[in-house]
Amino acid sequence: MHNSEGDSEILLTGSRVYTADPINPWAEAVLIRGNRLAFVGREADARALAGSAAEHIHTSGGLVLPGFNESHVHMTLGSHALGILNLAGALTFAAMEDRLRDYAARHPEKPWIEAYGLPYEPLSGLSVPPCKALDTIIPDRPVILNAIDYHSSWVNSAALRLAGIERGAELPLPNEVVVDADGFATGMLKERLAHDCVLRHIAEPTEAQKDDALRRAMQYLNSLGITSVQNMDGDLERLLQYERLRGRGELSVRASHYLNIRRAAHRDRLPEFAELTRKYSDDWNFTNGIKLFIDGVVEAKTALMLEGYSDGSGETGVPDMELEAYHDIVVEADRLNIDVATHAIGDRGVRLTLDAYEDAQRAHGGSRNRRHRVEHIEVGNPTDIPRFARLGVTASMQPYHAVPGVDPDVATWAKMVGAARVPYAFPWRRLLEAGAAMSFGSDWPVVTPDVRDGLRAAVARECVVNADSGGWQPQQCVSLAQALDAYTSGGAYAEHREQSKGKLTAGFLADVTVLGGNLFKLRPSEYVAVPVQLTILDGRVVHRAG
Repeated sequence: MHNSEGDSEILLTGSRVYTADPINPWAEAVLIRGNRLAFVGREADARALAGSAAEHIHTSGGLVLPGFNESHVHMTLGSHALGILNLAGALTFAAMEDRLRDYAARHPEKPWIEAYGLPYEPLSGLSVPPCKALDTIIPDRPVILNAIDYHSSWVNSAALRLAGIERGAELPLPNEVVVDADGFATGMLKERLAHDCVLRHIAEPTEAQKDDALRRAMQYLNSLGITSVQNMDGDLERLLQYERLRGRGELSVRASHYLNIRRAAHRDRLPEFAELTRKYSDDWNFTNGIKLFIDGVVEAKTALMLEGYSDGSGETGVPDMELEAYHDIVVEADRLNIDVATHAIGDRGVRLTLDAYEDAQRAHGGSRNRRHRVEHIEVGNPTDIPRFARLGVTASMQPYHAVPGVDPDVATWAKMVGAARVPYAFPWRRLLEAGAAMSFGSDWPVVTPDVRDGLRAAVARECVVNADSGGWQPQQCVSLAQALDAYTSGGAYAEHREQSKGKLTAGFLADVTVLGGNLFKLRPSEYVAVPVQLTILDGRVVHRAG
């Protein structure tokens, strides 16, 4: 949404202003002129500078912040998720069954029953294969339930038949249609190519439907105070879609896209991707780099670990692509001035990613302004943590991933990682203390994009089930200011925009979030009840509470 009234003004007063600028972290008022911040400082000075026609918004006792920057989100998946069943928090088979039956009854028109957000627990350890268990709930329509991390999914027998994979499928690891001892598909699918066996049979939405879904997704994010996203669903279609909506004045978030590379053969497309980083480079719709996966997830035992999983299997994970090919892509992308974001969850995955980034620096010189990053870092190793600062690599992390809906110590994740590695789980504080650049996001729709939930997790390492408990592995908690910085200035730095947004300082883009309460005076468990009063993007109000 572009500001067509260059001289329009908004004056914000009455609330504490946290600027995320370490030189002047606090202020009393903000004056916006056009699409820029004209003044941030004392209220009397702001009033003196404001014109008589300025819109004066006074919010008593709140908190004014730079617009939240969601530094790891999947906008296409998230847009789709708003129209299907959310199974987040369904921790038992009975809870999952109740929601599925109710949803199916309310939507007889849907040829498929799709859901997301399902924890691993409800369909683990059953006496029958997951497909048979799902048949008892919905036997007459195909069902696909995406795990909370989108790296696994479960389907019923109707979906297996429709996809023609009742006896499995020949797929490269870590992709797998899981089969039993007799060779029959159990209904569990691991990783992208296995999911695609089923997803290709679901009708593709029209361009108009996709655009409508994206508009609704952006409005939803605006309601949470989010003004910028770093979209990990990047491809040319996405860039063209955002440009299409931009031309109609319908963009309500700024979007930085990372272009997906999932196959070694995509190395040949790197010059094309480099050209896209030059072509799409403005403040609204831009791309800095590529997104790679080096491993999978802990729960499915596909995350790469330095030592075996703690279930006694001896397994250490499965690379997402051949490791030599991954390394080659990183080094070539660096040569072409393309930033690289790598999904790395296990401690070995993190180490191999840093090794590749370090080799790229050796090959091409480390003084260039690259913003390579590691996504997730769920398991850290103490010897690798200092390397982030030394190599100038951003730790892109998702606080709410560290607080599952069950007691974290008994969750599948913790049992797989084991007691010796858990103290370095989601090591936010250790990374910051070592001087790493850090940005925060959610990985939506993996978990809620609500920054208030993320802040609570970052500051207290707690959720509903362990509220006010002192937190899980509290030695990795961060301060509220550090968490806010990671959602604002840290996000801007990760995408090369630290000179134009992420702080409330004169001359920066007028992207502002106003909360209805001062988080600095509240307990972390109280954050989520604080309303998002106002979201301002490019000098225009895109969300107003009530």
